[in-house]
Amino acid sequence: MVPAFPGSGATPAGATNPNTQAPPNGAPSTNNETTQVNQLAPTPMAGSGSGNPPAQPDSSQTPATPPATQPPAMQPTPPATPPPATGGASAGCGVSQGMPANPTTIADPNTILTFPQGYNGSTPFPIVFAFHGAGRTNTDMRMVDSRTPGSQLENNYVMAFVKSQGNAWDLPTDYPRFQRLITQVLAERCIDTGHIFAMGHSSGAQFIAGMLGDSRARETRFAAVVPVSSNNLNNPAWTPLPTLLIHGLMDTQRPNDLNGAQDISQYAKSNQCTGGTQPVNIGTCNSIANNAAVNPGCVSYNGCAKTTLFCNHNDPNYLDNGTPTNHGWPCFANNEIFTFFEATR
Repeated sequence: MVPAFPGSGATPAGATNPNTQAPPNGAPSTNNETTQVNQLAPTPMAGSGSGNPPAQPDSSQTPATPPATQPPAMQPTPPATPPPATGGASAGCGVSQGMPANPTTIADPNTILTFPQGYNGSTPFPIVFAFHGAGRTNTDMRMVDSRTPGSQLENNYVMAFVKSQGNAWDLPTDYPRFQRLITQVLAERCIDTGHIFAMGHSSGAQFIAGMLGDSRARETRFAAVVPVSSNNLNNPAWTPLPTLLIHGLMDTQRPNDLNGAQDISQYAKSNQCTGGTQPVNIGTCNSIANNAAVNPGCVSYNGCAKTTLFCNHNDPNYLDNGTPTNHGWPCFANNEIFTFFEATR
């Protein structure tokens, strides 16, 4: 993915839509994105110059949205020192005092660490590992795709934005790198080991699903996960885990699963959900693409071993060969992800 900055040139030609058939059980996860697909950039800040406006959505592909209503809490909250950790303090607590350079970079694996106000090296904070989409970088993930600076996530948690070895996330290559990273971070920084979270977009979301379900990983250290636009990797069920899946209603980067019905099934199966769904009203927000009201489309699954939420949204802030689609990081995501993670604490 290459960001469609205002005034940017044409997208590269010659790529086609991927086939998102689920791999055989235990097969490595593969990237299903095309690199010419662009996410629309946020509106330029005042004084940053003007450019071309974001593309308007095609009404034949973008679901109708209800009138905008005021969300219950769409503004970032002030930074807050978390309560005493319940999961234990990492070995890095007390290793260094005060606020580190913010952000701090780790060379290998390439990682950007950010720290909230109140971090002092002694009080454990939760951490969120963030995994970018294909053709993107960890800087892109932070600054353009998930847009977390100033959000409740960066204001309250240590954040680790990780770069894949290659263009996209590959489980055999990148899972050992992640294992090295988490070991290093827990040894050097003061982390609440009971609240290690993960979020990822597209290829990064697939990496989360692969870490959980693939027989070569079966990762169990996460307290909760938020995949955004993953797909069903056909892995065996994993240990139930609080999950918020965000997947668009019309995601043309997932042509075999446009509305995420197959995607959510792997998480609902793993969380042993049996009781249907009920709507969850989180309010609305306005898309960075065209300022239109977005319907988050969130539901909660009933009868689950762990909390299972599915937000099936219609934010058109992602371009597929010039056509708006619902594959991107929607406008409500950061607030809802923070609320979801906080509910596990």
